[in-house]
This record gives sequence, structure tokens and C-alpha cells, in this order.
Amino acid sequence: MSQLNTCSFDKNYLENTTILFIENNDKIRFETSEIFSAFFKKVFIAKEVEEAVEVYENNKVSIDIIVADVDFPNYKGIDLLLQVRSINWDVPILITTTFSDTNILVKAIKFNLSNYIVKPIQLNTTLKIISEIIKRKQQKKELAIKNNELRQFMSILDSCNIICEMDLDFKITSANDAFLINSEFDFNEIIGIGFNDKQIFKSADATDRKIIDTLRVGKTWVGLCKKLTKQGANYYTHSTILPIFYNDGRIKKYIEFSTLISKYENEVLSLRKHIYLLKSENLKVNTELKKEKEYYFQVAEKLQEQVDENVNNAQKLLFELYEVKKQNRILREKLKVQESRFEEFQATMLSGN
Repeated sequence: MSQLNTCSFDKNYLENTTILFIENNDKIRFETSEIFSAFFKKVFIAKEVEEAVEVYENNKVSIDIIVADVDFPNYKGIDLLLQVRSINWDVPILITTTFSDTNILVKAIKFNLSNYIVKPIQLNTTLKIISEIIKRKQQKKELAIKNNELRQFMSILDSCNIICEMDLDFKITSANDAFLINSEFDFNEIIGIGFNDKQIFKSADATDRKIIDTLRVGKTWVGLCKKLTKQGANYYTHSTILPIFYNDGRIKKYIEFSTLISKYENEVLSLRKHIYLLKSENLKVNTELKKEKEYYFQVAEKLQEQVDENVNNAQKLLFELYEVKKQNRILREKLKVQESRFEEFQATMLSGN
């Protein structure tokens, strides 16, 4: 094996890797294993096929990759691959060969090889190939973990939300149980209906056109929706509709995640009515106060004309006018507090959903 001149591989992947190195040639096995020991976490070594299979069987949990010489007499190298693959089909295998017999590679390819190296093997090339194989293996492992997390996340979303999927024409293609339960439609009845069809949709914070235009440019729409059950009853949702993309950036489909808020809607409507009544009462009071104010101004003007004759009476009326203004300000402040509490209540309910 030639010596390393420049490093073109990621040492971080190698130093955490356990390797099984199988080589029939004593000199190559000794020299290469010595070099491998400097780069890998652990190196298992085997000379013969039977020994190699036994070593792998006993350490298959810890071995990350196998580098195997297949130039054994009587195609024993192929038998090695066959036995290893009967134990584990997925463990990465990198074979080394002189290509003295081209049939070996043809036979070996059938055993899910990760790559091959032509002897005499070059250290830098070999380590680079191994690091790339381990990198791909690690990426697959991480991807599998992320996919599992995604499945768990989607399961949680599915259990807590009303969900439906739509095609590019905004026709429903799928709906979860929560959607069917709240809408009271059967699955077959809902498929193919537009998300804004009047059978299931009554109104939203935005127009249908604005929602569609927002989604078609790849943005997410969030808002309140008023929907209809099969029996025509209303139910309310806080909905998020977002586009799902292909890897090239094209939109694949749309998904709506909704949270049921019907149980809060009656309380909101009741509070709105209460605020409306308060505003009406305040308007009535303000009107009366305005009339009183005008009246007292008239009185004040008359008193001003008679100020020399009746100063004490004029001061008394002005004081009464001040008290009326004060009461008016107190009423306004109370109304402002009521409106502020209502806005905080609405914000609390929306953030909680």
C-alpha cells in the first residue's frame, strides 16, 4: 500500500468507525492493518474466510464496514460475501481485487457492494472511499431518525387537529378522522370537494380568492374559519393552510391544519354583545352629558353677565360643571378598561389555541 501524501478524506468519520479487514496476503494484511489502526476506532483482522465469518458473527453489532480481499482460491472470496450477506444484507462491504479474474467482480456485484478497489490499493483513495461510505451510512441513519420523528410529529398533529390534504386545484384528496367527525361527512363524500365548497365552508377572515392567491405563491395562510357540518350546523376553526413542495421548489399539494374553537365562540359573541351594550350606554350618557354641558355653558354665560351681582352663585355652578366633567372622564376610563380586558381575553384565547 502506498503512503499518504495529502489528506482528502474526513478523519472524523473514520475515528468513530470499527472496521473488519480481511486480507489473505500476510504482508499486505500486516502493513495495512498497522496503518488502519491509526485512523479507525477499532480494527478487526482476519486472514481466512472461515475466520472472517466468525469474527463478523461475534462482532456484527459493533462492525461498521468490511474491507474484504476477494482474491481467494476457488472463488472463496465470493463464498465470504455470501456468508456475510446471509447474516446482514446492509453492512457496507468494500472489496479489494487484482482483477486477475474478471468473473470475480461480476459475481461479487450481486452481493450489494458499496464499492471496490483495485490492488495495489492506495491509502488516500481507500480511506476517502471508506469515509464517504460511512458518511452515507450516517446520513441514512440520521434520515431514518428524522423520518421517525416526523411520523411521531404527524401522529401527534393528526390526533390533535382537523387535517385535510388538497391537490393543486384545492380539491380535498384526504381527511383525517377529526375532520370527518366534526364535518359529519363520510370519507367518500368529502373527497373531490373544494376546500371552500359551500357544503362544508361558510366564511373566513379573508376572501376565497385571497386565500388561494396566497397559497399559490408558496405562502402560508392563517386565519379563522366558519364551517358547516353535513346537517348545516356551524363550527369554528383556527386554520393554517400551507403548501408542500417538491425538492425542485414546485408545489406538490396543500395541507390544512385546523383547531376547533367552537366552544369559545359563544363566549366571544356574548362578550361582544356586552361590549356593544356598554358602548351604547356610554353613547347615551355622553349625549346627556353633552346636553348638560351646553346647558351649563348657557347658564355660565348668563351668570357671567350677572357676575357683579351674583358671584357666589356663578362659582357654585362652575363647580357643578367641573364635577360633571369629572364623572364623564371616570365613565370614559371605565369603558376603556372594559374594552382593554375584552381585547386581552380575545388574545389569550387565540394564543391558547
